[in-house]
Amino acid sequence: MSDTENLEQALNEPDLSTEAAYNNAYEDDDDEDAEPITAQKVLEILETAWTNEICAPELLQHQTDMLELMLSQVAHMEEQMKDLDKNDFRFVVHQMELERIRYIMASYLRCRLQKIETYTQHILNQESSRDIEDKRLSPEEAKYAQDFANHVDEYFNKVATQYMPNQQRGEAEQRIVMPNLMSHVFLKANIAVSGVIVGVDDEEVDLAPGSQHIIPYQLVADLIQKNQAQLI
Repeated sequence: MSDTENLEQALNEPDLSTEAAYNNAYEDDDDEDAEPITAQKVLEILETAWTNEICAPELLQHQTDMLELMLSQVAHMEEQMKDLDKNDFRFVVHQMELERIRYIMASYLRCRLQKIETYTQHILNQESSRDIEDKRLSPEEAKYAQDFANHVDEYFNKVATQYMPNQQRGEAEQRIVMPNLMSHVFLKANIAVSGVIVGVDDEEVDLAPGSQHIIPYQLVADLIQKNQAQLI
């Protein structure tokens, strides 16, 4: 088998190390009938998470495990590409695909960092009230958010708040920036969902699989978290 054929097989079939890592990460899963994950499936999960994160006004659940698996797969594919002829058109196509994957991962992380820096205190307050399994920040993001909040508080204290009257200092501490959860989003239903409340007068609609809607985010936030729908 040629080097190019080996590469194509690596791109289209699951990497054993990636599949094993996924199984270890989710070893508590009770669903014995779950299909083994492939590199393509991991990429699909990341693409959906990326689109949701960009379109959602609030910070969503982190996908650190999927990012690590995809990074491992990208490194595996890059290793196999080293011995290929750089003038081979298939090499160029595979290289473009790797660049696309890197862009998705980088854009996803940049979007999350932007939200963390914009809504720092709001996010930290919410995280403190969540159970461990429901936390949306990865450990690294949580540390970054806390450090960022501390540095911002220290800076504003030095340049402004220490010179303010006590009453205004207290008011400044209450000025926490929060996302607008009632902003409208484009939604695509992944499965049939009945009884979704829309509007202020509690009107209910049924979402058919594949149907698309414009709706306030807060009314469908739980559907996004449960992967019953996705943002587009």
